[in-house]
Amino acid sequence: MSKISLNAIKVLGLNVLTLSLLLLHSLSVFSQQVSHPFLIVKADQFEQHRQKAFYEPWKSMAEDALEITEKGFSEPIMGAYELQDYMGAVAMSYILYPEDKDRYAQKVKDLILNNYSKLELTEKRDWGGVVPPMSSFFVAILALDIVYNDLTKEEILACENVIESQISKINRKGSWTDVRLGTHGVWDIYKGDRTGPDDAYYNGIMHQITTDGVSPVTIHYAWERVGGGDSRISKAGYMDVLEFTGIDKRYYSNEKLKKFHRWLFSASVNNSKEMAIIGDMLPSQGLKNDLLHARVGNFDEQAAAYTAWFHEEDKKRGHIISYLLPHSKLPYPQYPKSSVYEDGGAFLRESAKNPEGIHTVLYNIKCQDEWHTHQETNGLALSGMGNRLLVNGGRLGEPTRAAALNNTLTIDGKDHDSRLGNGIVEYISREDFDYAMGDAGPALPSAFHNRSMILLHKTPHSKAFVLLLDEVEVKQGQKIISYLHPANESHIDTLLVNESYRAAIDHFPTVAGTALDIHYLTKPERINQSLVASAIPSRYPNHPKHSRLEAIYSPDKSGKNSIVTLLNPMTEADKGMQLQPSLQENYDAHIIRHKEGAEDLVLSSHTPDRTISFNGLVFKGDFFIHRAIAGDTGFIFVKNATALRGCELEFKAEHKLTLWMKHRFISVLAKENTVLYLKSKTSRSLYIDDKIIENPETEDEWMKIPLPKGTHKLYFK
Repeated sequence: MSKISLNAIKVLGLNVLTLSLLLLHSLSVFSQQVSHPFLIVKADQFEQHRQKAFYEPWKSMAEDALEITEKGFSEPIMGAYELQDYMGAVAMSYILYPEDKDRYAQKVKDLILNNYSKLELTEKRDWGGVVPPMSSFFVAILALDIVYNDLTKEEILACENVIESQISKINRKGSWTDVRLGTHGVWDIYKGDRTGPDDAYYNGIMHQITTDGVSPVTIHYAWERVGGGDSRISKAGYMDVLEFTGIDKRYYSNEKLKKFHRWLFSASVNNSKEMAIIGDMLPSQGLKNDLLHARVGNFDEQAAAYTAWFHEEDKKRGHIISYLLPHSKLPYPQYPKSSVYEDGGAFLRESAKNPEGIHTVLYNIKCQDEWHTHQETNGLALSGMGNRLLVNGGRLGEPTRAAALNNTLTIDGKDHDSRLGNGIVEYISREDFDYAMGDAGPALPSAFHNRSMILLHKTPHSKAFVLLLDEVEVKQGQKIISYLHPANESHIDTLLVNESYRAAIDHFPTVAGTALDIHYLTKPERINQSLVASAIPSRYPNHPKHSRLEAIYSPDKSGKNSIVTLLNPMTEADKGMQLQPSLQENYDAHIIRHKEGAEDLVLSSHTPDRTISFNGLVFKGDFFIHRAIAGDTGFIFVKNATALRGCELEFKAEHKLTLWMKHRFISVLAKENTVLYLKSKTSRSLYIDDKIIENPETEDEWMKIPLPKGTHKLYFK
């Protein structure tokens, strides 16, 4: 090559190696586009896919695809979703049963010419004219690519003309962006027009996931969009085409998408495998065995194990999406456990092996939201006894989003200033105890609101329940209003005015005969009960309303209040909890006696800097739980405390800390550097963060332990 040509290349900002790589990439893409199939499978891979059909789950998928294909369908014309299911099965049969491949290729052609040509794609019909048909065309393009080599040039051209003319009716930009990008994008790849990454699509996907992998566009839309719902299959399926063709390999290895799929198939659903109710959704909305779920293992092995749990009893579907895309079959099922996301929320649960176990959510996202997100910073979702026990404003639009229509808190009934908060700022998760705290942050900029959620699991000695602690600071004269929305549409029974209420779960229940007892351990000035909308009336005119409890509090002289609420899922036949209150000037104490034998003391201080003495216990802090079993300590939890005496563990600290202790195990949250002094009746030696402390310093029989700011685990041996 001459010096002149080399200089010319340098002027263009390229060197010979770079130019060669670009040329090779272009040739590779050109080779792909003229050698069908290449979008999600290649012809030389057909045989290995046929061999898989001798083994499960592929065997069941192959049988299902053949059954659907041979059964056919009845006229009149199928809808978009029926077409995409049938088309995917036919294309799968084309690969698996080569003796009939000519017939199946003709079926694909006929479906495009006779059925897809009649689908109505239009911007005028809003969602229904764009999303379902464009998703269906995504599958049609994949199927045409697969059978390409067994059609004539004239048949191919006729099919391509139908697809081109139909999807061109939908603009590349507009509402429901991802479905437009997905279907137009895969068509561009089919034609050879796209040979490089699609940044608009990638950025749109990433915007729907927090840094911790939680969806900020609420749970229903997390499943339907990035989660790969059949109703919007090109939104998530496009990334699989980009990966397979090598055009853009930023997805399967993406850490946010790995985290997202782990969260989706574990934390976002309750023990009955129903979506937790957060954001725009109806309590009647369920989840299905969607096709793209089969390939979750392409992203992450742990997410795949959760997916195997979620779909443990579901039928294996025969379709090109579910059969061809997975790199391997799903692994052995893994039961999800409690999980906390600083940017997303706390998703706490009892053992997922128990479908009646409690699953509770404290939702708090920090950095992004969108149209379907509600004003529910520090909002709650609650499930148990096989039902979703709390609902919210439902869907679909502005009237459903207000904080007063969600399970959160307002000041003077005014809406939140933002749908964002400061996230989850503290948490402790142990085998049968979970605690997390969310900071409302910008949602309530003129006030302060920390909401703590505590899940006490069922044990041989106690039933399961949830405690809420709302620490609020407002201006004098302002009212603190807390809202709870039981899944009830009849009436909430008053057990004790302004204190205890029972809601029969009759608003879209999954299991009959369930109730939720709500005990306001911090007594409000009054509680208003009303029926409120469960969905935007203009879209859902016949959707039943649900009950709401509105608890109104005033702050103390310093503008503060600490509000404790107990949520008790139960059967309607249950008599409920045995509560014994002791309300004092400086604190509230409640003793909960379980019929299984345990006795819980729940103590909330009105003046945290004062020392409280109660039943032989001496405590200085904001909040305290002590469980006794046959006179012995079961566990201890203290929040923002500096001293505790009178039980198995005695401690004092230079600065406030939050601490959980059971037998010889302690979890400590230190908000700042502090010194912890421990006195244990059973202690001989001490481990801190898995390191043994040799000859710990003592001071008047107290072990002196410097602790830096952060979370620590201690163990007495």
